[in-house]
Amino acid sequence: MPRVLCLDSSVIVPYLVPEDNSQKAEALIQEAILTSIRIVVPCFAWAEVGSVLLKKVRQKLLTSEESQACFEDFQMLPLEFIDRSSLRNRAWAIAAEHHLPTLYDAAFLACAELCGAEFWTADQVLIKGLSPCPTYVCSLLQYRA
Repeated sequence: MPRVLCLDSSVIVPYLVPEDNSQKAEALIQEAILTSIRIVVPCFAWAEVGSVLLKKVRQKLLTSEESQACFEDFQMLPLEFIDRSSLRNRAWAIAAEHHLPTLYDAAFLACAELCGAEFWTADQVLIKGLSPCPTYVCSLLQYRA
């Protein structure tokens, strides 16, 4: 079975913007691109990533131009945006099962499940909150190129 990755925004943003996890995010995403690994994300991921980039402008961490360039780079990534009713239903169930406060994280988890993907995240709070933690969840901090 071919390898599939579902990348959390906490992995995509450090790929686009220099921050703590940038080296590992770059290595993971470059590995996926160079070896033609399928990369999936929920259909709204563009809005979530864009919102983080805009927040970085408000925080004076990026200029408007830098943020725009990062968003353009994001749009060039070979991402498959997943939108299915089964994703929405499974996200709701995951949020309830793990007592998640929003559907955003649950949607990424559901996307990974439905696509048979490894879910990569840098969100340690999310990982610690998943009990039991699904076997398909991978911490970017543990990534080895």
